[in-house]
Amino acid sequence: MQHAKPYWQHAAIFGIFFFLFLHAVEDADIWYHMAIGRAVFETGSVPAKEFYVFTRLGQDSEFHEWGFGLFYFLIYSLAGLVGMIIVNALLGALTITFLYAAARQLGHSLAAALLASAVGFWLLEFRAVLRPENLLYLALAVTLFCLVKYRNGGHWRWLAVIPLTSLILTQCHPSSLMLVLVLGAYLAEALVRRQPDITRAGHLVIAILATAALATLNPYGVTQFTLPISFSLDAELLNSITEFLPALSTDYAYRFVIAIVLLLFSLVGIARRFSLAEWLILMAFAVLAFQHGRNIALLGIALVLPLATALEQVLRQRAHQLVAAGLCLCLCGYDAARQHRLSFDVDPVTASLSAAETIARLAPAGNILNFYHLGNYLAWRLYGTHKVLIDGRNFQYNDSLQLHDDLLSARGDWHRLLDRYGIVAIVTPATLPYSGDFIPLVFQLAATPDWVLVDREPAGLTFVRRDPTSAAMGRPAREIWLQAKEELRKNLDDFPDSVSSRKSLDTVEQALTQRH
Repeated sequence: MQHAKPYWQHAAIFGIFFFLFLHAVEDADIWYHMAIGRAVFETGSVPAKEFYVFTRLGQDSEFHEWGFGLFYFLIYSLAGLVGMIIVNALLGALTITFLYAAARQLGHSLAAALLASAVGFWLLEFRAVLRPENLLYLALAVTLFCLVKYRNGGHWRWLAVIPLTSLILTQCHPSSLMLVLVLGAYLAEALVRRQPDITRAGHLVIAILATAALATLNPYGVTQFTLPISFSLDAELLNSITEFLPALSTDYAYRFVIAIVLLLFSLVGIARRFSLAEWLILMAFAVLAFQHGRNIALLGIALVLPLATALEQVLRQRAHQLVAAGLCLCLCGYDAARQHRLSFDVDPVTASLSAAETIARLAPAGNILNFYHLGNYLAWRLYGTHKVLIDGRNFQYNDSLQLHDDLLSARGDWHRLLDRYGIVAIVTPATLPYSGDFIPLVFQLAATPDWVLVDREPAGLTFVRRDPTSAAMGRPAREIWLQAKEELRKNLDDFPDSVSSRKSLDTVEQALTQRH
């Protein structure tokens, strides 16, 4: 029973974090990943050309995360939405459990390891929303665990796991370079000692070369492995994507600040048990997090081991450690529950669930003009019959984005453009996120006899071309104002200082009063 005790502890830790990671499907991008995954499954290869964004048909594709889409397509085929949500929670819980196990391997108490793991959970859970990076987080946790085991026992078999992890990761996300970075930190530690450990350094060099080599065994070859470097050098591209803004410029700036405070605490606390590898990894991921808000999750992973060491040094009494761990776990769990909705369904704001069914019924085939992120679910649900204007991959300036902006702004001869591109349905919110400004095309459509409003849901409004069937399902223009009111209230909940949203809401209230 004494021998089995650690396994029961790990199982309990896994269960706690599995529950905390359970929440509805909240990220809109999962749907286009699955659409690509379905195409891979049906054709047996990664599509070389764009095939469902109608303005980019035939252009060269870059489906670097095809394996992630295939993985979740298979999960969905076998177990539906519930299966997807459970697997997402499993990946998150495994990540934290491996970090906890690594801390325990360093000799830290259950309480210190749990407290540090809870902090790591809190710093990465905002990104654990069915995104390809989830596999990177798990790969990093596995890598750190294997390196700790190797450093403790010295057996090379633990290092052999890391290249295999890289081979799996490279099919799903172009980030195996991160594993090489972590291995490099441990190599530096082996070399800069007063008496360099040449044997250990040799093992680590072999592991680095094998990890890099296996990372190139994917449909995109070396490009997949080096993509993070080329990506980081494209300043214009990074500035166009919200999640790549500097951490202090995002809504998660407070998490970054807290992480830096804990980092400084850790550096002081580990002064007597200094680990160069952990220090280098922590510094590298702190810089990455400062540069890009999405990398706060990586900083959270890097922080667990040094934080556990520092807590062990500062909180020497186990009772104090247990109290601190319990309070931290409760606070992190509460904040996660506040941010996410515990449910086995889809966040209705991120996916046009009703619109897809309405379009399938009223407009059996054709092209769809959709607001940016709403194309993801529409491409998934209406695959084979409809094509979308844009999806979440089209964040750089291109024909899709230009047409998206021109049409939704009702610029120029928008009537002619709708006809030219064979658009049979339009799905869009009534107002813009963040700014709260009205989307001009919505009100133009309400005033033209050629289009009719047939559906309204949290994600937005659905218009189709008028015919006897759609006309019978038409909804009054008042529904547009009601939709705008709901969107603006939510926008003000998220961004209470938005002056333009407040101004738009006043306009909506006046319009509804007059129409009443």
